[in-house]
Amino acid sequence: MKRFFCAVLIALCLFGTVCANAGTKDINYKDHDFSITVGDDVLVMDSETGKYDPVWIEAGIEDPEENLDMMKQMNILSMLFDKKSGATVNIICKMTEDTVKYFSFENKSNEEILTAVDALVAGIDEPDENGQSTGVTYERSIVEHAGIPFFRLFIDIKNDEMTAKEVIYGTIVNGRIIEIDQYLNTEGEVDETFIKSVTDSVNITRYMTREDYDELIAKGKRTIWLFIGAIVLVIAGIFVFVTVNRKKKEKRAERISENIRTFRDRKTRGEVDCKTVISMGRATYSIKAIEKYATYNSWIRNAPVEAVLFAFLIAIVAFCLSTDSVIYGLLIAACGLVSIYFNYTGGEKNKANMIARHDAKNSPVAKFVFYEEFFTMTGAGAIAEYTYDQVISVRTFNEYLYIFFGTEQGVFIERESIGEEELIKLIDHIRSHMIK
Repeated sequence: MKRFFCAVLIALCLFGTVCANAGTKDINYKDHDFSITVGDDVLVMDSETGKYDPVWIEAGIEDPEENLDMMKQMNILSMLFDKKSGATVNIICKMTEDTVKYFSFENKSNEEILTAVDALVAGIDEPDENGQSTGVTYERSIVEHAGIPFFRLFIDIKNDEMTAKEVIYGTIVNGRIIEIDQYLNTEGEVDETFIKSVTDSVNITRYMTREDYDELIAKGKRTIWLFIGAIVLVIAGIFVFVTVNRKKKEKRAERISENIRTFRDRKTRGEVDCKTVISMGRATYSIKAIEKYATYNSWIRNAPVEAVLFAFLIAIVAFCLSTDSVIYGLLIAACGLVSIYFNYTGGEKNKANMIARHDAKNSPVAKFVFYEEFFTMTGAGAIAEYTYDQVISVRTFNEYLYIFFGTEQGVFIERESIGEEELIKLIDHIRSHMIK
């Protein structure tokens, strides 16, 4: 019998715990090291709430856009509307030179906290530039809290222009000030039931010492300098690579020009074999075939290098996000997207030019004849002659043999028109004559 009563008692206790926690929701401000708990009937609006969200109407706010702008200007993390009392409070968190100076109210005496509050609101009740009273008075006191001491600041404004009251419950922790603010711009007393309950629910998720904070700032600076250094090295590396590659291309272009002149002179003198055909091929230069060529050239041809660069880009973005350097991460990601965009638009432009040049709408057929030292292309709007040392790359992909003369310039030939065994020999022959 005793066991039965014990079981019932435990069940009732568990049920009571569940009931006590039911109907509440936690709002976690991870970037600011605190959270709050409010009832399910409390409406929450923040900077991510769309201006057309029905929650604004439910909270009785007629101009959401104005309130969203105010959130940005005043560092308001959330606006909370309590359906029961009709009260609205703002959750504010910000860092200033003064908050960093006081750093934390943890283990501070009441006198120290009130002195800090006086310093934070210094001048609020002083006369205006004409020596006239602004009608602003304030009172401050200490509020008991389970985690860290809070202050209560009551501001009363009475002048010819306005009558208003404002209640602020706040504390300073980790160099930031947390404020729970309630404003009343009409006559009457401020009902502080809701703001008190929100303040009581504040849970500081991390306490830092001044040394922890200084180390965090120093680490952040080191991270930024490492990031800047990495970017400088990458830019310098790219500059060196581009410079070396450009000079290499210039030298190669000079050698190709000289070789072409020599080839033509030899051909004029009859020293070039123009009769022995080592291979032949053809290709239909239709729109579909040119699209395949453009796709291969823009996205597949240099896929290994692009994959390495993309992985490097992802690594930098991940590093930025992991160190809270979100802006840097977004900037780098934007640069990557811009690069992809230009790569795409460049490929599209090259494709359009090829379609127009080869009259691809009529699907013309190009014929290729390969000799010992050169090959020719006829048809598809082209009569061209190429020496093998003009070729910078020869690739096979799916049903085509691709021969490139530059970043964009190239030709493609249907593999089946050559035959696989002969194709292998042809590729070896071309590569053996390419300028290294």
